[in-house]
Amino acid sequence: MSFKKFIVSKGVIGALIIVLFYGLLMVGIYFSGYKVVPSKINQLPVAIVNQDKDSTTLKKQLKKSLPFKHVKTDLNMKQAKSQLNDRKVYLIIDIPKDFNANLKKIDGQSKGELKFYINYANPMTSVSAMETVAKSVGNHVQKSVLLQQSKGILTATELSQLESETKSLITANPTQKDAILQKAEQTKSTATAKINQTYANVANSYNYSIVKVNKAPSGMQHSMAPFFMSLAFYIGSMIGAMLIVVAYKSFSPLIGRWKAYTYTEIAIILISMIAPLLIVALSKSMLHFDSNTYWQLWVNHSIELFASLNVNLIFSLILGQLGIMINMPFMLTQVVSGAGLIPRPILPDFFKVMSNISPCFYSIRADYNILYGGNNTHTLWLQLLTIGIVAIIIHLAIVAFQKKRTPLVQPS
Repeated sequence: MSFKKFIVSKGVIGALIIVLFYGLLMVGIYFSGYKVVPSKINQLPVAIVNQDKDSTTLKKQLKKSLPFKHVKTDLNMKQAKSQLNDRKVYLIIDIPKDFNANLKKIDGQSKGELKFYINYANPMTSVSAMETVAKSVGNHVQKSVLLQQSKGILTATELSQLESETKSLITANPTQKDAILQKAEQTKSTATAKINQTYANVANSYNYSIVKVNKAPSGMQHSMAPFFMSLAFYIGSMIGAMLIVVAYKSFSPLIGRWKAYTYTEIAIILISMIAPLLIVALSKSMLHFDSNTYWQLWVNHSIELFASLNVNLIFSLILGQLGIMINMPFMLTQVVSGAGLIPRPILPDFFKVMSNISPCFYSIRADYNILYGGNNTHTLWLQLLTIGIVAIIIHLAIVAFQKKRTPLVQPS
């Protein structure tokens, strides 16, 4: 009887519900969020910049053969590089000036070189996909196999013609057979060497290179650093908001709701300034970035923590410690909508919408800019601050409508 009561007690039933709730939630969120890789990689925007008036046909062929649905061909190089830094395109294929003319010279000196620009301050999925495409397109244009086949055909034709001429000369001058054969052998060697040199020049007339823009140091800890740091602060803010609301609800009956809320916001600001000092310092010791980068990251994560604490405080003010039942699912969605693992353009629509109100999204993108390069970091900080300020406005409405409560902490 006692075992049956224990099994159906609130604690056991509650544990089962929590396990089911978060298990189903995580599986549902992550499986639906990550299903876009690799099937939707082709939705990432790329650009072809043609600076050679004689390579229009090549530009059209590339646009047709590229495995992407959004290929921009109306940008100049300056515009394309700007969009690459802004993450509006993820790959630039540059056809340089005189590309076609250099291919035709076959002098061993001139070379037509395609350049593939990739922004490495992006999630690993997009970077690796763009590297694969660049190598595939570069090798396809080179057509090295066809080159070798053509070489073999031309060599065989030349030697067949030489053999026919040699037989005719021997028939006409049988006494000069040895001299004719010796001369034919010399001609054969000269022709073969000339053909080999010609095709060596052809092979050297084309090359392709990958230009690494905003290159990140090697190692997964570097490429994943923006995601890990931003998520660490957000998870901390979720637990922190749950605890700080206890202090607010304990003191509001003693000193008044508005004064307690003012103290709560002051505490949030202090926590947002102090905590990143140590957490970013640990990151510095492991990633070895300079002091200027340290202070920029401190600013970024102070703003992120300020916004995140205020966002998580919304439901904590309404539901108390039960607010985590809503804050936790919101945190889990940010693992996807933060776009630290998958680029935002290919996220499912739900997560793309959620990224607009996700502190992690703006923080991760700003981290990429600070650590490896990119544009509009200050704009991202303003957007983060806006999220925090909007959350405070919602707090004010909640506090205004809250009823007077009995103190959780009795005055001494």
